Amino acid sequence: MSAALEAARAEGPKTHRLFGFPLHGSYAPFLHNTITRLAGVPRKYSKMEGKSDRLDEFLAYLRSDECAGSAVTMPHKVAICQHLDELTQDGRNIGACNTVIVRKGPNGERILVGHNTDSVGVREAFLRADDSHVKSGKVRPGAVFGAGGASRAAVYALTQWLNCSPIYVVNRDDAEVEQFISDFAKSSTAAFKPELVHVKTVEQAEGLDAPAYIVSAVPAFPPVTPEEKQARAVTVTLLNKEPKGTLLDMEYHGRGEGIKELASGAGWGVIKGEIPMIWQGIEQQRLWLGVEEKDLPVQEILDTVARQVASDKETGSQPPLE
Repeated sequence: MSAALEAARAEGPKTHRLFGFPLHGSYAPFLHNTITRLAGVPRKYSKMEGKSDRLDEFLAYLRSDECAGSAVTMPHKVAICQHLDELTQDGRNIGACNTVIVRKGPNGERILVGHNTDSVGVREAFLRADDSHVKSGKVRPGAVFGAGGASRAAVYALTQWLNCSPIYVVNRDDAEVEQFISDFAKSSTAAFKPELVHVKTVEQAEGLDAPAYIVSAVPAFPPVTPEEKQARAVTVTLLNKEPKGTLLDMEYHGRGEGIKELASGAGWGVIKGEIPMIWQGIEQQRLWLGVEEKDLPVQEILDTVARQVASDKETGSQPPLE
């Protein structure tokens, strides 16, 4: 056992919380409570469901000794950044934080550091499912479907670790994409300056090279509005291109015809949405506990959570808390 894990066990009971809204379908409590249970660490992870009216309460929790680190999800991933003491380079580049790490200052004060592990979840999901493109050493386009917080992390992973450029962005809301691209332009550095291409029409998509990796971060609902139908037509056009690649569908709750069904039918390899969720959670706990990946029972964690997700899909049950 590592010294860091021993120290976490000796520290006594601590807690983690997930702040966001809505949280009814989240597997985060089950995932994190599985990790700490298997690691033998006396910590509990719970939901703190709320909108901006509970932000002060959440910030007070972060400053309390009870908190050993916390998670943040929509709609707070961007807004939380301005309330923290520091941001990691990943947090600054992505422009959104899903993880708050607590560090001690020189006088014992609590320093709240914003970080993003969603990008690690995307990276690990692709590398462990199909690393052939990365191993080839070639640079090919990537794509993100959607322009929210998950897509921000996807752009970072595709650009920094997965040999993808440019990154195509497909979304039903043009204004949202313009803001998405503008935010990256403002935060770009010499080390991270993604080339983003807003793909608006089928005609435009037809003239583009096929992406190697795609991250889909849109709900698994059939398109209804004209804007949704247009975005879906662009999506289908990209999926029909050759050569095929691998698609990661971040949506793991949907039961209808979503992007993963379209991708599979078009000959793409498909990664289930719970895989990046598990890997980003493992990365969060690794940071909160101060341990290495090898100190955690990773395969048992993966198997336990995957079985639970599959069971709940079959029965229609809500995710358990632990």
